[in-house]
Amino acid sequence: MLTRFKHQSVLITGGASGLGKAIVEKFAQLKWKIAVVDINLDGAENVAEEANKNGATAIPFYCDIAKDDDFKVIASQIKEKWGGLDIIINNAGVATTGMMVDCTPAQWQRAINLNLNSVFRGCHYWLPLLPESGPGHVVNTASFAGIAQAPSMMSYNVSKAGVIALSETLRAELGYRKIGVTALCPAFFKTNLLDSMTPGEEGVKPLVKKWMENSKVTAEDVAMDALNGIEKNQLMVISHEYARKAYRFKRFFPNQYMKKMIASVPKLLTSRYK
Repeated sequence: MLTRFKHQSVLITGGASGLGKAIVEKFAQLKWKIAVVDINLDGAENVAEEANKNGATAIPFYCDIAKDDDFKVIASQIKEKWGGLDIIINNAGVATTGMMVDCTPAQWQRAINLNLNSVFRGCHYWLPLLPESGPGHVVNTASFAGIAQAPSMMSYNVSKAGVIALSETLRAELGYRKIGVTALCPAFFKTNLLDSMTPGEEGVKPLVKKWMENSKVTAEDVAMDALNGIEKNQLMVISHEYARKAYRFKRFFPNQYMKKMIASVPKLLTSRYK
């Protein structure tokens, strides 16, 4: 798998836990060089150590995805250590919930900065590390929320929809260089994403946690989907079957889809504000 890539080197943000850790483990099985990037440096070091035990060459890097300078430093270090990269996976982000009436300017800016602007930073500062004439690949972790745009997830939906738009545009721009771009769009699965919610969003945690716990899709499943998406050079990867059905329903019957979204609001309000 992924044998077309010459240097077998990948960078993964959010690599210390959750989906990022699962993706690191998949690349470790392939014996790749892996940059494990996270704001939790201790966690990144632990994940890198485990990857190295499995035959990979993994290096931990600290990165606050809100800061341009951290991206610049990593770009310089990767260039010095490995000469470049084959694959960039912009995976780190945060969870936010709430309707427009709940969404403060601070929450809005946080979601846009950490979910969308961070992906821009990863692409802007790290793309020069990819081979000029390929092959190369970029994976940006969006979410099915960016497609579904269901009520009560305003800032999250918009930030993830932006990631999808960025990915589509970038794929068009880089295709001639034989560099692919994939938007990874999973729905709910068990991970530690809820830990990134702010105290003001605690009320909805039990509902979202229930959706995660009931999911039949795991982080390992989504990680494998990411690798398959790279292998097949897919633009969009949607891991959950019900999400793929909803995507098709929205695409071909947008008015009916919106009626369902509108009808769901009273129940959501009851759950959110009871």
